[in-house]
Amino acid sequence: MKKLFLINCRKPMVDAFKDAGHDVRCLYTTEREVNVLYELEKLEFSPDILLQQESLGCRVFLNGLASIDCVRLFWSVDTHMNMHWHGLYGSMFDGVLTTQKKYISSLEKVCTAKICWVPWMGCRLGPETGTDQGLIPYTKRKHDLTFVGRVSSQRPSRKLFVDFLRANYNLNLVNGLNYSEMMSLYKQTKIVPNEAIFGEVNFRLFEACSCGCAVVTPFVDDELGELFEIGKDIAVYNDVLELKDILDRFRGNPMLAAEMGLAAYERVLREHMPANRVNSILDFAQHLTPRIIDESDNNFLYIQIQAALASAGDTDVSWKEVIISLMRSNPSVSKDTTLLRIFANGNMTSEFLKIAQTYIGNAVGVDDALLNMTASIGSSKMGDWDLARYFWLRYITKIQSNSPETPRDHVHLLMLWGRELSKIGISMMRGVAFNEDKDIPTCASQCLFSALRLDPQNLEIYKRLDALFTGIAGAESMRLAFLSHLSLHYPDDWRLSTELGIVSLKIFRLSEGLTELCHSEKKAIAAGRQRFWWRKIESEIKAYLKIVKLNNMC
Repeated sequence: MKKLFLINCRKPMVDAFKDAGHDVRCLYTTEREVNVLYELEKLEFSPDILLQQESLGCRVFLNGLASIDCVRLFWSVDTHMNMHWHGLYGSMFDGVLTTQKKYISSLEKVCTAKICWVPWMGCRLGPETGTDQGLIPYTKRKHDLTFVGRVSSQRPSRKLFVDFLRANYNLNLVNGLNYSEMMSLYKQTKIVPNEAIFGEVNFRLFEACSCGCAVVTPFVDDELGELFEIGKDIAVYNDVLELKDILDRFRGNPMLAAEMGLAAYERVLREHMPANRVNSILDFAQHLTPRIIDESDNNFLYIQIQAALASAGDTDVSWKEVIISLMRSNPSVSKDTTLLRIFANGNMTSEFLKIAQTYIGNAVGVDDALLNMTASIGSSKMGDWDLARYFWLRYITKIQSNSPETPRDHVHLLMLWGRELSKIGISMMRGVAFNEDKDIPTCASQCLFSALRLDPQNLEIYKRLDALFTGIAGAESMRLAFLSHLSLHYPDDWRLSTELGIVSLKIFRLSEGLTELCHSEKKAIAAGRQRFWWRKIESEIKAYLKIVKLNNMC
């Protein structure tokens, strides 16, 4: 038996720990800062394991973790949206659980704790979901297709997804439901088409499968096949052609959808219940030894977290308090990098230069890309071009042996830093707002967006942005804009035209995608490259070949 202190864990998880015979104490809170020592003293409880689940409605930070003598775990639920602070916060724990297997390697680069994949879970219908127990027979369900989710201009791909479904099927589009209402609706639904913001395995998949719906979900990664048997439990698509093919087959053969929904439901009951996740968490925890974490290190991590959140637009953070706390902390390159960014963003020239000048003529942080990039771009923003060039050359001459490229102007400097950050894997910051007019970049894409803002006619920037976002789930709408602009300037380029057609189909622009692919084939024929065009189509969008054969297109 283990003694567990659970913080903001869902009730089904709490019940599963208790049902397994463990001694459990719980805390549910919306307070931004929680003194965990104080809470344990109130409970007169000394846990073996502390588990905090990420709260999606509000951010909750635990103070005093360094003083707790037990295994400390943080469950990162929205890793795909909150990587910019989860790595820092996770470093205050012994272990971090993430619902997204594909993000483990990214987390490991920014987090000192051990990382473990613990997917989200399904549920048992009944009191747990606020619904009646058991499934409703498939033939008695009221809705053919249901999508529960908010549609807005901030998510252009989702709007196109919904528009496609509305135009071709009897879609029941709903928003604003509570959990019980949503699960009751899924129980009355035959098919649930799914969409993911950043190619994540999301709640909707488990929720709909728990209700016996036939779920048609985007293929986000191999982890999907580890959770469900593709083709039996769930159907997956890579583009609108595959989505349409699946939905048409379900419409023509309702029993096929019914069998898939039942298989998914049974899979959830076998492998994706809270009890399954409890076993995974306890197995991970038993192999962890509580780390000795210095309280001052945790305090500095907390300051960095607040700075990262404030930069991302969190209005609950006081910049003044962040700056004061940073100034009081121990000297370090990461401290100075954060301060340089704050001072540059705030046009605090004297404070910025005071820190930047301490790095002139020495090798401290010479190979730190973020320090030198922040100092370089910040200096250029402050109007000190010599200092901007100095920090670029200081870094680049250290990490490469050949003659370095010298920046010509501020736009070129941004492009150079974008290239270097991309090389070392600092490509993008998901879930973070960025203002190209005033913010100092923190990743390659932000460097390039800043450069594009200053030089919107620079085609090379469009090419680099498109290359950077190629293959990134959730970035297709941006790629559509880049490729559309480039195709205006290179109208005979069959490669650009083909990419534009493929991207269009990936974001549910059915008619536009098919038309563009027809045009691209003609351009490829004119260039004597039709066989290369066919190879690309066969490798990236096989469903198109079926349509061509059936309809004698192009």
